[in-house]
Amino acid sequence: MSSLKYKLRKLLPSLKLDAALIKDREVLERWRPIKFIIESPQNIIQACAHRKVSTDFFYKWGNQLLVEGSLSALKSGSKTPILQPNKTSKRIERKILLLRRAEPYHGCDRISADLKTLYNINCPPSTVNGVLRRNDLISKKAAKKLTKKHTKRYRRPMPGYLQMDFKYVPFKIGARQYYQLSCVDHHSSWRHIRCYEAKSTDYVMQFLNELIEEAPFPIFQIQTDNDTAFTDKYSSGLGKPTGIHDVDIWCNKHNIEHKLIPIGQKEINGKVENTHKQDDREFFSQINPSTLKAIQQATIGYNYRWNNVRRTKTLNRHTPSEVVRNSYVFTLAYLKIMSERFSTGEKPLLQMISTGDLVHKLRTKKSVKKTKNRTKRISLVNRYLQYLKWDENNCVLFMSPIYLNSTFSKARLI
Repeated sequence: MSSLKYKLRKLLPSLKLDAALIKDREVLERWRPIKFIIESPQNIIQACAHRKVSTDFFYKWGNQLLVEGSLSALKSGSKTPILQPNKTSKRIERKILLLRRAEPYHGCDRISADLKTLYNINCPPSTVNGVLRRNDLISKKAAKKLTKKHTKRYRRPMPGYLQMDFKYVPFKIGARQYYQLSCVDHHSSWRHIRCYEAKSTDYVMQFLNELIEEAPFPIFQIQTDNDTAFTDKYSSGLGKPTGIHDVDIWCNKHNIEHKLIPIGQKEINGKVENTHKQDDREFFSQINPSTLKAIQQATIGYNYRWNNVRRTKTLNRHTPSEVVRNSYVFTLAYLKIMSERFSTGEKPLLQMISTGDLVHKLRTKKSVKKTKNRTKRISLVNRYLQYLKWDENNCVLFMSPIYLNSTFSKARLI
């Protein structure tokens, strides 16, 4: 018997526990023939021929296994060559890491250009990319450090919470820059879009007056950034809204909350920001208007397509108008179920809505400290009931028993 085979046979019992826990495929493919050769009554040449491996294979890995005494000896070592004449020098690598850490948002192309400009070093972007990857500066973990993390991602439970923002039209018409003002609902992605020749409060007021007429739901909140067309928070010099801006006055008149996002955090207004990207892809890249009137007419058509034709996976392949209609029906079904719980059977639901009795039934009492000059907000239920009064024709249609009873099985919200 070979001396190597004899020594490995003595070592074999101590390796049984490690062998049962092998997960590395490469180690397992080497361990199985070696174990067979050690336990085989045949000589090494015959056992190797039976397993279809060479004797050099057995002596190479058998000796390593005997020296280290563990199965980790069967792992392949590094295949990196000892001499690397084309490897990036340590001096250039230090320069690359210095530039990256000074400005971590710079990519490989910009760092390559900075090396040429600042140090007169010709280093291609592919080399810079390799250096950054070896030092774990290009990875998912490193990318997360460059983005503000807002973990709150949700969809509002009902329509009425809007985000509004201006967008540059991505091309000029007759050497003039125009602007798109859009407002998107957080729940249904329903939008109101118009194009104007300037970013001004007058156009915002014109837009809001159209919005309140076109919106198929009551509006509870409008969220904007701190542009002077929307607020005087910073133009007044006080650091807070004065309440006399035209938008604030309009919101107070219609009992709508005007919410401002913090400066530099546009991701909070991400719903409307994401729609701007879709506008570039689906609308502006497909038209070539020559006048402002032409782009305004095209915008109205695109707005109709967005709300009534365009179906998305996010909305379960429904259009925004269908989502609004479904949520409206579910709200009515919820109100009917609640009225059945609270009413005595003396009045039907439609009569309770018209007389305001349902508002009194559904109003929840909360212990709120009374303060002077405190404005009383209208609840969401009251707003929906008001909306039913505003649109009496739709109210009668939606309140018909045939239409509502078909949704009761789906609308068990309580």
